Amino acid sequence: MSRTKKISVFNHSNDRQHRNVKSLQPETTIAKNQQEKTDDTIRADVVLIVDDTLTNLEVLSDYLQSGGFTVSIASDGISALNQAEYIEPNIILLDILMPGMNGFEVCQQLKANPKTRDIPVLFMTGLTDIADKIRGFELGGVDYVTKPVNKEEVVARIKTHLSLQRMRAHLQAQNRQLSQEIYIRQQTEAKLKQSQHLLSTLNEELEQRVAERTDELLQAKKQLEHINTKLLHSNQELEKFAYVVSHDLQTPLRSLSMFTQLLAQEYKELLDAQADEYISYISDGANRMQTLIQDLLAYYRAGNSEQTWICVNLEETLKQTVIDLKASILENKAEIIVKKLPKVIANPVEMGQLLQNLITNSIKFRGQDNPKIEIDTISQPKQWLISVKDNGIGIEKQYRHKVFQVFQRLHSQNKYPGTGVGLTICQKIVERYGGEIWVESLVGKSSTFYFTLPKKECLHQNQAHIQGCQVS
Repeated sequence: MSRTKKISVFNHSNDRQHRNVKSLQPETTIAKNQQEKTDDTIRADVVLIVDDTLTNLEVLSDYLQSGGFTVSIASDGISALNQAEYIEPNIILLDILMPGMNGFEVCQQLKANPKTRDIPVLFMTGLTDIADKIRGFELGGVDYVTKPVNKEEVVARIKTHLSLQRMRAHLQAQNRQLSQEIYIRQQTEAKLKQSQHLLSTLNEELEQRVAERTDELLQAKKQLEHINTKLLHSNQELEKFAYVVSHDLQTPLRSLSMFTQLLAQEYKELLDAQADEYISYISDGANRMQTLIQDLLAYYRAGNSEQTWICVNLEETLKQTVIDLKASILENKAEIIVKKLPKVIANPVEMGQLLQNLITNSIKFRGQDNPKIEIDTISQPKQWLISVKDNGIGIEKQYRHKVFQVFQRLHSQNKYPGTGVGLTICQKIVERYGGEIWVESLVGKSSTFYFTLPKKECLHQNQAHIQGCQVS
């Protein structure tokens, strides 16, 4: 790939010199060459030669073009200044002794112009006075070339100063970049310090708030513990009171029931039908009250019996429960299917009461078909999951949590008699062993009561086992 080599001649005042150097005229100027160069043209370093002697211009042009440089020439100071600003050469060879404006004055103006002050200037002179050389350096020149010019020397000096200029430009660019990076880093550090200060302030505020909140929580915890203690004592006292009252009420109720029966028997022929109806109301009310008191006593005893826990085979317990409920089972033509029940460490009386209440509940809330009750167990890692499923009327979703509340009834007394304590007793028994009880139901189809009991190893297991129990 060849380099484009062009020569431009600028002469401010001497038309005769232009006519005598036609061989140096370019087809286009440097500026035009720069605008119209194609992608396969590489611009060589441009050297501006300033000398009022045509022979020197010709010789130096030949030297530099053969050395691979692009040459532009000027024969006086004013032309040199104009051309330097226009084409911005890479380096200037400047003659000192010129008419009108000498080389020192041209250099001084070049260095005063921001566009040209960084262009290296090499003075050409036959002067040997040290003072002249010092002046040239003071004005901004970078080197001297002594006339008559030696080709190898001038090319070497130009290449050296161009290399130095490039290195200087590269260092300046690096310095600018470094300065920018230093500035950015300083700004970043300042922002970081500001952020750290803000973060420290926020941390202090947060620690203070956490400390205050922790103190509030501790105070609230103490108050809650105090309230819980008082509530526990109140519940214990209330249960004791209910037990005492329920127990003491049984005697007058029995008396009321007994004398009502005597009244009905001995004065039956003396009283009219309305009196007999009143006596019936009294008797029914006394019976319901007695049932309620018995359920209250059962609720109190549930979970409050002595912790004489033994290994209980729930299948054996269920067999006894079925025997106890045989009359109700036969009356309702109920079918009880036992798939599997485990052995647990528990109070056998409480386990019997738990199973009896669940089976009784399934029989009571039967559907149109004969009651069918399925009892099964799923073994889980740390507990037994026991289910009692029926084909009864079901429970609507919004009422499922209410069935375990004491005295909670979802139906009228006439339709489904009872006190609403049975499932509450079940919950109290299950929770005593650290388990849970809940119900899942499809309205009009079925209900399944689930409860969990912890797995504990039985040291003396009863080998008796039943695969199922069906009563019809």
